[in-house]
Amino acid sequence: MKNMNLPSVSVGFPVYNEEATISEVLESSHRLLANSGLDYEILVCNDGSTDRSPEKIREMVGRFPDIRVINHPRNIGIHASFEHLYKESRKDFIFVNASDRQWDTAIILKMLPLVRKCDIVIARRKKKNYGLWREFISWFFNMVPRALFGIHTFDAGAVKLMKREIIEKFTLVSKTPFSEAERLIRATRAGYRIIDYPVETSPRRSGRSHGIRMGVLFGAMADVWRVWYAIYFRERSARAVKRV
Repeated sequence: MKNMNLPSVSVGFPVYNEEATISEVLESSHRLLANSGLDYEILVCNDGSTDRSPEKIREMVGRFPDIRVINHPRNIGIHASFEHLYKESRKDFIFVNASDRQWDTAIILKMLPLVRKCDIVIARRKKKNYGLWREFISWFFNMVPRALFGIHTFDAGAVKLMKREIIEKFTLVSKTPFSEAERLIRATRAGYRIIDYPVETSPRRSGRSHGIRMGVLFGAMADVWRVWYAIYFRERSARAVKRV
């Protein structure tokens, strides 16, 4: 029986070389959701993995045929994988989780009731399992929206539960993972409500972090300028033209 008191949800997983964890993540998530009474779907985006991740995913689809898979023939990055999962989602809310077991998919059952009073719930990490450099980068890119736009993004790089209409409504200018912050900035400015839900996360137990590279860092810094220019010049100029 479907739980009619809670909205439907698309649960997505971006995957790049996660052979050690992806089977367990998909199996546990499927069983959790199948027993939840939710109206849900599970999507997986294999971003050109070169290990046994594609084989593991095919095994899971063989056992759970309702899992929907997106395949990238080559690796195009986490930003593109997230955006592809957002685009393919069909339910009312979207929850894109990591495939390395840092976030337990079960937190969605605690986050969903919160959407009665908000449009986005951010699973803010109580403790980030980062080194000093990554910690600084995370702090910097969460400070920028406050400093430049007056928007509190809480933990923009964290897992989120987000109303799908927000994905569809805004055309983003960011070309890197700063798009996660840009979407929160635009949503807040448009009147959507955002809250945070503090969670415990686990350190990566296997594989290699595919985190911040210098090229991505410089690209994200360029995105900050793009977003600022788009909001404070392009959009204001467009409104001025309409008034004339």
